[in-house]
Amino acid sequence: MLDEAQESIQVRAINIEEMKEHLTSRVKGQDHVINHLCRLIQIRWAERKGKRPIANLLFLGPGASGKNELAKALAEYLYKDEKSVVRFDCSEFAQEHSTGRLIGRPIGYEGAAKGGQLTRLVINNPERVILFDEIERAHKEVLDLLLQMFGEGRLTEQGSRETADFTQSIIILISTSISDAEIRALGKLQEEMIDNDELANAVKSHLAQTGYFRPDLLGLLDKIYIFKQPTGISMAEIVIMKMASVAKSYGLELVYIDPKVVFYAMNRGNKLSKVGIRELDRAIDDMLGDHFIAAKEAGGKRVRLDIEEDGVMAISSADD
Repeated sequence: MLDEAQESIQVRAINIEEMKEHLTSRVKGQDHVINHLCRLIQIRWAERKGKRPIANLLFLGPGASGKNELAKALAEYLYKDEKSVVRFDCSEFAQEHSTGRLIGRPIGYEGAAKGGQLTRLVINNPERVILFDEIERAHKEVLDLLLQMFGEGRLTEQGSRETADFTQSIIILISTSISDAEIRALGKLQEEMIDNDELANAVKSHLAQTGYFRPDLLGLLDKIYIFKQPTGISMAEIVIMKMASVAKSYGLELVYIDPKVVFYAMNRGNKLSKVGIRELDRAIDDMLGDHFIAAKEAGGKRVRLDIEEDGVMAISSADD
């Protein structure tokens, strides 16, 4: 059964241009990451031999730069559902023995029958993008599990003794702990070095020296991607997408936004970039929520946001 599943996923060829179009429609300002990632996934997807995950990746960069969003977009494209993403906040796995939550508790312990939060999901559906956010906070025991996942592509659930197979999965580690100076240093390495193998070794060596990452874990990564802080047009595109998404959550289609509204939200976004895109989502909801509620109650479906002459934001129907 497992061999049949692996064969079925292999034969689905990836259209690289289609994949790029899908990812760039959701993640702005990171084309340098997306272009390489699409080529890597296309190759690894086609040549998979069932011995390790499709790809083991590390995403570095500031908050609000699209790391989590790219993982979701990747899952949506490859597995047809962004809910195929499994996300773990590693700040919740900083204590000794927290691995029991991931791979289940041994037989005889309370909750053993439930299985692990990670293993049970992968046993039920191995086609996953698995995300470990703030990886630098994870306990050593969790990192030991990652080494096994990266290298062997399998973990055994402690209670059931069933095998969770990760060879149809993509594993992504995310870190925002690297300083701006270190991000610039890594970016300079990328600009100066042409040979991909030399660049990969140089980046891994630099990260190992920082002490944030274990050399044995870095050695099993297929690629490290460095995200840029969104600015200018890229940030405006992100804000517009977020506004449209918030409007949709109220059952509305946002068809026009006054540029002044975007500029105001961009200013909020710049202030919130250190804490991440989720804070930008909340800021936009705080800014526009009352307006969307009023439009909804008035029976609107398609709306526009304008700034009136007195500087007050106004929402109006675009159905007329």
